Amino acid sequence: SSADLLSKWLGESEKLISSLFKVARLKAPSLIFMDEIDSIATKRGEGSESGGERRVKTQLLSEIQGLKSTHDKPLLVLGATNRPWDIDNAMLSRFEKRVHVPLPDMKARAGIFKIHTEGVNTELSDEDYIELAVRSDGYSGRDIANVCREVIMLPIRELDMSGLLDSSDKEVIVRDITLKDFIKTLKKVKPMTNAAFIKQYDDWAEEFGEI
Repeated sequence: SSADLLSKWLGESEKLISSLFKVARLKAPSLIFMDEIDSIATKRGEGSESGGERRVKTQLLSEIQGLKSTHDKPLLVLGATNRPWDIDNAMLSRFEKRVHVPLPDMKARAGIFKIHTEGVNTELSDEDYIELAVRSDGYSGRDIANVCREVIMLPIRELDMSGLLDSSDKEVIVRDITLKDFIKTLKKVKPMTNAAFIKQYDDWAEEFGEI
């Protein structure tokens, strides 16, 4: 995560960024992936911005700009964010390609459900995964992961409420997860996105996105 590059000590964050790019150059061809890049690349000039934050952004801008003139082997910098509109315009200009990744479609949602239930005892068929994909329209990958975590805990909670987990002389068997468990949980765990939020992404992509 980009937040790992931040330090409370004066000048330490800039050194971490510099070291990261030095190692990447030494190991080139290489890839630097900066998740949640908005944590260190918000727009400059904001009222709450400190001098240290400005120096971090300046250092990062300098390192990315320097890649074009100093390296002779491929070195790719890839950033990811859920809040692209918060990123400094100068930083955006350093990224030649800006790709908006929309919410997963039905096929992708079915696949995400399968990924997060891999290794878990379920009674789900391929048709059940398709039904879950239909019912989860508008959910992000993270939303689906949250649903799966909640569902996986349901049988454990049932055993806990029955008191069986406190019985040392009884064999405890955890039941398989069913489609009904998911349907019940989907009614409670709603997606974090809404129409207004999706429009904000689409508007940003129309103005700044490149493919």
